[in-house]
Amino acid sequence: MIITKTPLRITFTGGGSDIPSYFMSHNGHCINAAIDKYVYVLVKKRSDNKIYLKYSENEVVDVDSIHAIKHDFIRETLIYLGIDYGLEIINWADIPTKGSGLGSSGSFLVGLLNAIHTLEGNLVTKRDLADQASHIEMTLCHKPIGYQDQYAAAFGGLNELIFSDSDHVLVRRLVDNDNDLRSISEDLHLFYTGITRESAPILQDQSENLVDNKEAIKSMIKNVELSYWLRDHIDYKRFNYIGEALRKNWELKLKFSKKIANDSIIEIYKSAISAGAKGGKLIGAGGGGFMMFYIDKLERQSVEKVLNELGGYKLMPFEIDKYGSRVIINVEALSW
Repeated sequence: MIITKTPLRITFTGGGSDIPSYFMSHNGHCINAAIDKYVYVLVKKRSDNKIYLKYSENEVVDVDSIHAIKHDFIRETLIYLGIDYGLEIINWADIPTKGSGLGSSGSFLVGLLNAIHTLEGNLVTKRDLADQASHIEMTLCHKPIGYQDQYAAAFGGLNELIFSDSDHVLVRRLVDNDNDLRSISEDLHLFYTGITRESAPILQDQSENLVDNKEAIKSMIKNVELSYWLRDHIDYKRFNYIGEALRKNWELKLKFSKKIANDSIIEIYKSAISAGAKGGKLIGAGGGGFMMFYIDKLERQSVEKVLNELGGYKLMPFEIDKYGSRVIINVEALSW
């Protein structure tokens, strides 16, 4: 029996530039961080040649009927890895992940791959996990997404990711000191909007706009420039610039697609800024999920009070996770 623990992620700048329709022509850059909210995957061999799946639904199929599995990520992963034996897979998470904007699908895939590879005794690198998860989600499952979620989940930490037309993702750790990571985490605050959404239509609209919408392309180019600007400040430990970067990123993000924000989300943002937040943004593709704000310690209670009165929006404390996907239980069991 194997259990993996894989972090969710937040994005500071450059989100959307990891989509191939953009970076194959313009190159992309983003800064993101894994956080200590996790997706867990348990895998266990069975001796009855059946595959048992437990996620938000339950499925049972015979091994020779893998193509009948409804969960597309699990189905394509098992086919990709050539699984031909009985298996039980259970998935759960620290928070409701559907429509959260925290990259849960990429985290699940990385954790599932890590678990099955460990079960089979395969030695795989973090890059292997990220590459395979990206291939399964983007190519085999035809999701209109980018690469950053899978790399954040696999590598962990606070990193810059560079996307180029060579279809290669460069990962560089920006902050590794525990005190620095703790300092950054203390000024970042996630609030749950209570709005869940399907990200695919938003990402599809954004992806199409980044091909032929000149205004969207111009905004993304500025977003990438902003991402490099923040990278330089973080390199010199000028972490207070994160707030300004989030504010500018949000202003640019609203130009990528009309589906990114509704009136409720705009009201949350304006209320937090008026209460003292230095900057903020909606995490993920848009439409709902979590909003992140950079708030000085003296203003935290004021912002929290305003958002709670506005709509009961609750603060979710977090810290940055340094380690990425890992195996937390590995118990060898002989099949009977």
